[in-house]
Amino acid sequence: MFRIALLFHLLLCASLGHTQGSITGRVLGASSEGPVPLIGANVYWAGTTTGAATDTEGRFRLVPPANWPATLVTTYVGHLPDSTVLNNAPTAALAIALRASLDLQAVEVVERVSGTQLDLRTINATERIGQKELKRAACCDLSESFETNATVDVSYSDAVSGTKTIRMLGLDGRYAQISLENIPFVRGLSSTSGLTLIPGTWIKDINLSKGAGTAVNGPHAMTGQIDLCLLNPLDEPPLFVNVYGNNQGRLEANVHAAQPTGKHSANLLLVHGNLNRVEMDQNHDGFMDMPLTERINVMDRWMYMNERRSGQLTVRYANDRRRGGQSAMHGAEPLGEEHAGHRPLMLYDIAVDNELVDVVAKHGRVFEQDPTKSIGLLVALRRHSVSSVYGLRNYQGLQQSAYANLVYQQLLGKGTDQLKAGLSFQFDDYDEMLRDTLVQPLDVGRVERMPGAFAEHTLVRKGFTLVSGIRADVNDRYGTAVSPRMHAKFDLGPLTTARLSVGHGFRSANPLVENAAVMASARRVVVEGELGMERAWNLGASFLHKFKWLDRKWAFGMDVYRTTFTQQVVADLDRSPQQLAFYMLRGASFANSLLTDVQVELTRRWQLKLSHRYYDVRTTYDGRLLERPFTPVHRGLIDLAYADRKERWRFDVTLNLFGEGRLPSTALNPEDLRLPERSPAYATVHAQVTYSTGPWEFYLGGENLTGTLQQRQILAADDPFGPFFDASLIWGPTNRAMAYAGLRFTLAKQTPATDRP
Repeated sequence: MFRIALLFHLLLCASLGHTQGSITGRVLGASSEGPVPLIGANVYWAGTTTGAATDTEGRFRLVPPANWPATLVTTYVGHLPDSTVLNNAPTAALAIALRASLDLQAVEVVERVSGTQLDLRTINATERIGQKELKRAACCDLSESFETNATVDVSYSDAVSGTKTIRMLGLDGRYAQISLENIPFVRGLSSTSGLTLIPGTWIKDINLSKGAGTAVNGPHAMTGQIDLCLLNPLDEPPLFVNVYGNNQGRLEANVHAAQPTGKHSANLLLVHGNLNRVEMDQNHDGFMDMPLTERINVMDRWMYMNERRSGQLTVRYANDRRRGGQSAMHGAEPLGEEHAGHRPLMLYDIAVDNELVDVVAKHGRVFEQDPTKSIGLLVALRRHSVSSVYGLRNYQGLQQSAYANLVYQQLLGKGTDQLKAGLSFQFDDYDEMLRDTLVQPLDVGRVERMPGAFAEHTLVRKGFTLVSGIRADVNDRYGTAVSPRMHAKFDLGPLTTARLSVGHGFRSANPLVENAAVMASARRVVVEGELGMERAWNLGASFLHKFKWLDRKWAFGMDVYRTTFTQQVVADLDRSPQQLAFYMLRGASFANSLLTDVQVELTRRWQLKLSHRYYDVRTTYDGRLLERPFTPVHRGLIDLAYADRKERWRFDVTLNLFGEGRLPSTALNPEDLRLPERSPAYATVHAQVTYSTGPWEFYLGGENLTGTLQQRQILAADDPFGPFFDASLIWGPTNRAMAYAGLRFTLAKQTPATDRP
């Protein structure tokens, strides 16, 4: 009944709607002869990708936003940007005057934008992480860019590969839809290492949306969506360089080069390199703490945008090579003797290779006769090969995927309501094989084809917004899945918002690559029965209030979410320390999450952020409802940021607090190879200082300055080919304090000279 009622609601709203005209205006700039039209100025709605460029007379025509009030942003090279807040649709053409950037020296900064913003306007509870915040995580991949964020948890997946994983709302990152400008991106074989292969400097913004995602953006967002917004070639400077190095031997470099390719188009070339050739064994267990790495990452991005059309083409190539394990310097001697009945002693080597090619294309068009209507096509192609060797265990994987999404949208009623509908298609060809000398090869390759259709309606009334949507996807391997979604936002005041959301999500599991950490162990992999699709419901509520108290600006947020699985692929580490069992859920599985977040502007120069997260995450393992392992019940964050008046000096320090968490049972191991039932509480401190002068930025910082270290990271490290070896039971930091330094150089755009008679 719920699905039928929701469909009826969508059809009724669509049939009653009618369209409204677009927003028009003119952009002018100052000259010695007076105001002149600015040709090619960018005009767009803040927080969206809806925009236009001015014509030869400085005029523009823009589709109205989905919700009012809205902020209209206008930018032009050599001029200061303008932001105009519109409470409703204007009744006449707008006139926008921009000031030349030479006046900037006379402007005093009266409000400093935070690197992380809690958004009052979005339908989902959303945090927007900007470049200012990303620069505080000076390391160059996205898996290391959430250390100052309480919504996303970051941890090492194992003690030997150096791969970092994330969690959201208490569940692994694979249950969040990680997208690139609303195209599903980190998925399949890249679900574990995907964020490691995306440099942080390539990203302009990250939007963290909690809870069930909208129907338009795909079915996979069970706990939320992490949407990555790439740098815009039209806005980027001609050259940007970032160089980074740390005391543990890691060197990284980024080079960005942008150039115009036409009146409304530009190209951006992004190159990233990573090199680490220093062996390190801080806990003296005979294994390198971090693998030796070589990585090259190249992306070319072309974009075109005018008043009616927009298009872009993005091509990326990534090659990542990691070599770890024991070494002649730290590990066992390569002797030929027999040891404890096992094969002859040799070095336990680890080799992980990722090679990935992505092609992403977008095209959007606004209808000429009716600018309230538009249509867009998104296409993505991928080829990703993975080769992993852990001692005697060998994994080979190949993913070839294609994705297409056709979206039509139009405004309804008085221009406040909106209808979106479209079709999608996902194709995946997986070739996966796990070989182990002790068991038969495990083949989990498969082919999936999944066409889908969706519709979504946005209803806006005074102080209330309702987005209701539904999508149906037909997977030729796992059957049909229908996913209803509903989001409601209540504006209780100008700076106070309450939200409710409920929705169903599903995904196809890739159990081997999603549990790749267990390859660094002697556990025997067992698959019981046929594994199916994972399905879950997410129900959530959030509250956000911004206010002024004690002459200080405050933001207080609280959210609570519950994710309940109806189907799940369980990875059971508790049955035996010598086994990893995969089977479909037989019982309850849920994740409860409660976040309290406080941000305060202590002064114009000091900002403080306090967060506390509580998790209650449980899954049924062989008939027992247990806490999900490696998930601390409590997590806290204290973050202090400083910037002087001209933002030449910036200082940031973050204290992360982690509570106790359950560890998988090792009770069947010999006594000296057992771990405690729970991991201890611990804390880490990160800090960074940055100095800017002209086009240069210099930064110096440190991570894990408390020196916290999980001392016992590997069980039976002296017998890696024996039955009790396990390097996957990681609950804390695997590296001691680390210091780093680097520099950034930005070659600013040249201001075009003014033609004079």
